[in-house]
Amino acid sequence: MGYCMIETAFGNLDEAKKVIDRLLEEKLVASCQMLESNSKWNWKNEIEESKEYIVLMKTKKSLQEKIYAVIKGIHSYDCFEFAVFNLESNNQDYLNWIEEETNG
Repeated sequence: MGYCMIETAFGNLDEAKKVIDRLLEEKLVASCQMLESNSKWNWKNEIEESKEYIVLMKTKKSLQEKIYAVIKGIHSYDCFEFAVFNLESNNQDYLNWIEEETNG
């Protein structure tokens, strides 16, 4: 079984909370962390700046498509971040916890 951490960013706090609650309720993620960020990025040849909410999700690799669909259905950005990082740990209890707390 493979595990990953998925990162996305929201410009709207209520939207971020809605996604987090849905992912946890559907047991698509074991946990989410939300960090407030002062972000800057290039968008259509302009530099934009705004407060964003970075969400880090711990889950199984097999659930990525379902998680993407939930976020896409709620997210208001035209092009939202969906970065996936392999998650490995020497703490097998931690990986077992992810396994037990997610469906799929």
